Amino acid sequence: MAQRIAPDIFAFDEWSRRKSPLHALDPRAKILACLALLIATGTWPLAWSLAALALILLLAARLPILSITARAAVVLPFTLVFAAFTAWMGDTPRAVALLWKSYLSALWVCLLMASTPLERLLEAAARLGVPRLLVDVMHFTWRYIAVISAQAWRMRTAALARGGEKSFQVSAASLAVLFASSYARAERIHRAMLARGAAGVTR
Repeated sequence: MAQRIAPDIFAFDEWSRRKSPLHALDPRAKILACLALLIATGTWPLAWSLAALALILLLAARLPILSITARAAVVLPFTLVFAAFTAWMGDTPRAVALLWKSYLSALWVCLLMASTPLERLLEAAARLGVPRLLVDVMHFTWRYIAVISAQAWRMRTAALARGGEKSFQVSAASLAVLFASSYARAERIHRAMLARGAAGVTR
């Protein structure tokens, strides 16, 4: 249901279940490779040449290049602020490097997520030593994004069907209702887990 309502959110889940040489690799190896590429991107002076490797991996994974590269650009509005300040201070080369390095780093993460199902990715992270509690939090967060996004979309559709206006006040009120219902849902889930003997660690 949530995928029909907000399909764009779950594009990575659909891509991660495709078949390709990159998808078939061990998730632990992909996590370690991603970390190595992130370090190289941030420290290697010639890291821009890694863009060719990113293109090769996209082709090998049979992923939609335009869609992946567009999603990696989500970091640019945030880094643009720091890049603009750096350029204003007179260090334009560093400002440019900040932009393309942040973008390339986001592209590595997108590649990892688009080539590995989330459940396998989190299990591999746990095997590599990531605290189990952190893994569980990430798993629950992703799992209930579907529920919350579906509810938000239904609220939006209902408001528009009733002739609601697109204003700050309406958006703020809708956000407050969504937060309250999400908090109540979290409490119900927590009580249900305790009733079933949950001890804080999933297996």
